[in-house]
Amino acid sequence: MQAIQQSLNALLTSMPPPPLDKATLDSLVEQTLSKAQSGANPESWKNQWEFVLRNAVFDLAATEGKALKDPKTTYYDQLNDMLDMVLTFTEHDACDQVFPFTVLQDLLEAQTISSCSHIFSWIEARAERLTEGMVPQKGKALVLLRTLNDLLRRLSNTGATTIFTGRILTFLSRVFPLGERSGVNLRGEYGPVWDGPGTKGQEREKASATEKQEGENGEGEKDKDKMDVDVEDEKAKEEQAANAAEKRRKEKEDFYYTFWGLQLPFSRPPLFAEPGTFAAFKEAVSKVLPVIKEATAKDRALMGNKSNGIPTGPSGPLKRKRAAGVPESAAKSEYYFAKYLTSPDLLDLEIADTHFRRQFLFQLLILLHHLLTFTKTAKATWASTRNRSLQIDFTLDTADAQWVQETITRATEELRQTSPNGRAFSETVQVILEREKNWVKWKNELCTPFDREPWREEIEVDGVKRKVGLEEATEGVRKKMRTDPEPWPHRYGSAPLTEIWEMGYRDLWDLQQPFQPGEVKDFVKKIKQEDARIEMRKKQLTKQAERIAAARAKAAAVKDGAAAPGTPAASSVVPNSASATTVTTSASQDSLSPPKPNPSLSAPVPLHPSLPAKPGSTPVPESAAASPARVSTPNPLPPAAPSTPTPAPATPVPAPADPTPIVLPPDAQLARYEENKQRWAWLALRMARDQYWQHFGKIGTGDIIQLQQEIENAKLEREKAAAAEAANAATASPAPPAAEEANSSHVIFALQQTRRYKVISIDNHHNSSPKALERVAKLAREALPADASEQDKDSAEIDGHTADLTKPDQIRAVFAKYGKGGIWGVVHIAAYKAVGESTEIPLTYYENNVAATVYLLQVAGEFDCTRIVYSSSATVYGTPPIIPIPETTRLEAHSPYGKTKVMCETIISDLCAAEPKRWRGLSLRYFNPAGAHPSGDIGEAPIGRPGNLFPLLAAIAVGRQPNDLKVFGNDYPTPDGTCVRDYLHVLDLAKGHLLALDALAPESTAFDDCPTDARYKAYNLGRGQGLSVLQIVEAMRAETGFDFKYEIVGRRRGDVPDLTADPALAEKQLGFKAEKDLKTMCRDLWNWQTKNPKGYDSD
Repeated sequence: MQAIQQSLNALLTSMPPPPLDKATLDSLVEQTLSKAQSGANPESWKNQWEFVLRNAVFDLAATEGKALKDPKTTYYDQLNDMLDMVLTFTEHDACDQVFPFTVLQDLLEAQTISSCSHIFSWIEARAERLTEGMVPQKGKALVLLRTLNDLLRRLSNTGATTIFTGRILTFLSRVFPLGERSGVNLRGEYGPVWDGPGTKGQEREKASATEKQEGENGEGEKDKDKMDVDVEDEKAKEEQAANAAEKRRKEKEDFYYTFWGLQLPFSRPPLFAEPGTFAAFKEAVSKVLPVIKEATAKDRALMGNKSNGIPTGPSGPLKRKRAAGVPESAAKSEYYFAKYLTSPDLLDLEIADTHFRRQFLFQLLILLHHLLTFTKTAKATWASTRNRSLQIDFTLDTADAQWVQETITRATEELRQTSPNGRAFSETVQVILEREKNWVKWKNELCTPFDREPWREEIEVDGVKRKVGLEEATEGVRKKMRTDPEPWPHRYGSAPLTEIWEMGYRDLWDLQQPFQPGEVKDFVKKIKQEDARIEMRKKQLTKQAERIAAARAKAAAVKDGAAAPGTPAASSVVPNSASATTVTTSASQDSLSPPKPNPSLSAPVPLHPSLPAKPGSTPVPESAAASPARVSTPNPLPPAAPSTPTPAPATPVPAPADPTPIVLPPDAQLARYEENKQRWAWLALRMARDQYWQHFGKIGTGDIIQLQQEIENAKLEREKAAAAEAANAATASPAPPAAEEANSSHVIFALQQTRRYKVISIDNHHNSSPKALERVAKLAREALPADASEQDKDSAEIDGHTADLTKPDQIRAVFAKYGKGGIWGVVHIAAYKAVGESTEIPLTYYENNVAATVYLLQVAGEFDCTRIVYSSSATVYGTPPIIPIPETTRLEAHSPYGKTKVMCETIISDLCAAEPKRWRGLSLRYFNPAGAHPSGDIGEAPIGRPGNLFPLLAAIAVGRQPNDLKVFGNDYPTPDGTCVRDYLHVLDLAKGHLLALDALAPESTAFDDCPTDARYKAYNLGRGQGLSVLQIVEAMRAETGFDFKYEIVGRRRGDVPDLTADPALAEKQLGFKAEKDLKTMCRDLWNWQTKNPKGYDSD
């Protein structure tokens, strides 16, 4: 041992000044080991070197205190050299491989935080040498991990060490695999138990007993005083004030113990296994949160006053801030321990501190999220026999889980309201808690490894299969990506943009016209404006040409007169060009004959045979397409052949010459007017193609003015026919379609079948028949069993009330009949629903649909009827961006009818948000109901020509409507080119209303995932399967045996290709499933129609 010590001393003496390079140190250590090896005991060789090296390191570490006082100290350089020496001796097998790590462990425990930072810098610099050959969870790896975890635990009790902690965590992530679990608490251990106020009940009892005794003594003395002296009024007031002060003191003391008592479950969650702990916890939280909320409100008010320039008291944290500019190292102590000051006199000041409130709310959120893992459902996902140490004998029931969830919402909202930067702080907390859930899940699964092997793919090269990495597998793809791409075929970026430019569009305003075209008369007005501009421009050019011609003729006459008197002047002519326009004194005609196309030129086929060629493109040859429609415009005469001067005949008097036509030169402004006119005409024909196709055969070569005249004539004929029909009809105005009646009657039927509801119907019978209710009640009575109870029999009857929902007094009279709380809920189906009609009388629709809903909600609220199922519509989506349509799609209705549905949904949503404790609401967005009751007793009976496809086909098959079905468009991007819609059976729709009512019950969990307190949701009701128009026609043909005749016409304005629902949310949360198929819909509808060819008037 002495020889080894002398060798080490000699080495230390011979070492050059720092820093030392590795080669020099290796050479010195090799020399030292070779000299000391002679005569040494091989069995104790390593132990002796470890002993002397450890002593040398710690002899130097003992001088840390003195060295740090010297501003020119070389202590850290010497320490680094000693550690390098220890590492080098280990690399030369003079010490055990774990020895450097045990030295570091002891050294980090003995040094200050500042010195630990320098030592860790050495560890980072020597990481490659230290971790060479290290195997995780074995040998030196365990010592290193334990050493750094101990250092992290020590740093958690000090202040301003975030950067140092981050360095350690980064180092650990590089050295150890992601799934390393050595530092995870898998034994279910918790930190120290709270032993502050709220746990020592005996002190409270003692204090209370002392106060009680003092109170009794005081009362005895007061009684004695009363016997001796009459008590005056002033003394009575003082006693009353003293009693009030005493009461406030006791309330303050109770709150003090309640508040600090919450720290006990915070520090020891297993206490919830004891009976009564959770109930006491709920009571304490319900007392503390309102106080926190009140303090936050005061704080925000004070900050608002301060921002307005009004001097107020301190509104920020009341803790004393550190002096600015004082470095942390200048503090007397390098260690900072956070302690709670639990004096009763300080609690009000602490609650007024923003950071204190945030600390408490964060603690509360951590515990509440922890409790949610102990619900019956949650425990089933992670509890097992292997992780019993993490379990506690506690299960959170459904009611308590709901309370925990509501408290989380309240605490989160309180964090958001806490200034400053409450929203950002709350979102940060949410991110932390959400990530913590994943770590807790990993811990509950006993830290299963989640490392992934490098990506490999098996390829075959020359008949030999082998696995290669990502770089080699993608070599061909990357080489292809480096090659130059082929020239882009579209000049302006894409095929649609290139086509739009070639069509002649030059700005966004041009692009808006095809989609918002207006009427043909608007285009006629534009064309006439262009005609007026053309005429004005031609007059200007003609006058200019006349002045020039006159001037030239005069000059020529003077010249000829001087040269040869008696010879008539030659006519002045402007040479004609290919694009010149000839103007004569004759009136212009009213039709335009465009230049004949050249068959040899290739040109794109127009969008439709009836349309002219695109503006700015070459006309289509007659052989390639039908003759394009042309615009009636003034038709200039062909240019006259230019005349040449000829000698005058040898006669004394020349014959009078014909008027010489004036040839106008090319004019860019005139050409632009003509191009604009052609564009307006082309857009007019494109717009009219969908709506006025039947008139195209009457307008010859595309005369827009004549087309407008034909449209006006057809409109007059329709008005005359409508007036004649109205004169013969029993009523003055047609009623909207009766689809709402069909829906309501089937919903009533479904309600009666449950025998759980007594149905009350409110209807003004505007577009429905009272006979429908009679038939529904008859079906309900027939379905009663022989031993039906009185309640069952009563449920089969309907209380029908004739009332108008736009009259609040009439609604109130119905509710008053049943009293406050007498009506459990409302299914609101009544509405006008004709999309086309809504565009003609929008105010009527807003009054009947929106105002009536507001009145109904107001009256229902007065009578404590606060559950509503609202019948909405798929029209709220407008033109959907994705198919199938989920409920998250933005609401963008196009028609007034659809907008009324959006407004009513918004009203109900706002009401549920304003009064979350009272109101619950669901909106059911129907897609396309079809079919009827299988009995054929109830179904849809529209008045007039049906507006929906299914009832229209049934009416045609039964002979009530002519067999002239029109299919609007067969060029949609669908399987057969016709529009696709989502149809569901009306009884499946009615079943959806029953499920919605069940979801409004107090015990329902449908609203548990609502992001706010508002109890409102919307669901799609559909099958999730689209059916085209032709598929429906063929299905009805197969069911009825009727040969439907249909004609394909242009697209109808406002139609979209596909409206298919995504009913996944309703299926998941309500249990809704539309089970009846297309064949069942057709069969039930035809059964209803054949039994009731005239609807409910067939009786």
